[in-house]
Amino acid sequence: MGKTPGDIETETRLARVLPRIYAAAAAADRWPDALAAVAGLLNAASGLIFSHQASPEQRGLWVSHNISAEAIQRYVSHYHAHDVWMQRGHALDIWVPGRVAIGADLLPRREFLASAFYREFLAPQDIHDICAGILHDGSEAGIPRINLAVYRPHALPPFDKADKALLAALLPHLAEAARISFRIADLEQREQMAGAAADLLLPALAMTDRNGNLVYANRALQRLLAERDGLSVEGGRLRAGGTRLQEKLDRLMAAAADPEAGLKLPRPSGKAPYWIIQVDIPMPRETPPDSRRPSRAYLIHDPAAPMEANLKDFAGMHGLTPAEMRLLAALLVDSTLPAAARQLGVSVNTLRSQLKSVLEKTGARRQVELVKMLAAWPRRGRREK
Repeated sequence: MGKTPGDIETETRLARVLPRIYAAAAAADRWPDALAAVAGLLNAASGLIFSHQASPEQRGLWVSHNISAEAIQRYVSHYHAHDVWMQRGHALDIWVPGRVAIGADLLPRREFLASAFYREFLAPQDIHDICAGILHDGSEAGIPRINLAVYRPHALPPFDKADKALLAALLPHLAEAARISFRIADLEQREQMAGAAADLLLPALAMTDRNGNLVYANRALQRLLAERDGLSVEGGRLRAGGTRLQEKLDRLMAAAADPEAGLKLPRPSGKAPYWIIQVDIPMPRETPPDSRRPSRAYLIHDPAAPMEANLKDFAGMHGLTPAEMRLLAALLVDSTLPAAARQLGVSVNTLRSQLKSVLEKTGARRQVELVKMLAAWPRRGRREK
């Protein structure tokens, strides 16, 4: 059986609204436009999308169309408890995802007009009828109960079955858009938390994909790269000064994951060389693998940067002696024991004994792993500016 002209007209009207709904899924600031489109489709003068259990401050979804903020506040603080539409819908088990109700489904017109909810709250706003549905009931993790309602004024006829059918056709799309919106918000929050942690707790951090392209640089690395003192980014990849150093850096970045892989990188300024230490990132099992995903991380330690608080905290937490702490400080500048011995004015054998003790106390197996542990140690009590 073919489509009737009415069916075609309905599909055409829905098609004009759907792009605005899914635009809201990707950008939360587009929800007012999506709600306005829904209200327009249903010839409604005003509307709300709201989550009672989650306020805007709690990452809830609260969007209004032609309803004042003052009216919303009055509803939340007082008239929610007198909402006969909501109460009757719950009593009739109407408010479930996918179902739509209009005023006539909820209670007789005379009873509605006699209610305090209508006389005191709705009538002053010229709200006389409702067409509403539930997008989510709160059973899905991370998504609160979300209601949608549009309203007509006295001058317009009450909503009818055709209006219910229109909103029912839209509800799955609105629910999916809300789901996407909440998932994106959750991912954005996690990204912000991870970025803040990387900026606050870590030294210069670079993350690359399988091909060595830089996909993330924390603030410490951005500051380091801005100095252009032996390390930069060109063509989206980390670059070292000089052909031989670049070859060493390329070999490090192309090597199989090695928790002890590291590179000492001299600097044109004459300051103590950088330590570049490779850190493997566990990859999720996915088919096909996402080549854009970071697969390697590199901690870049700058011995010239102040990190006394970090070194003292690390030593204190692992029970290192003052002599062992001085050894650590020397190794961050001079990677070999002979060079550290000359700096500290002690014998190599003495430092070898101290290093063995430090490795036992920290659990590190070798010197490069010890440097990696120290470089990644949280800078507690020190704030970056």
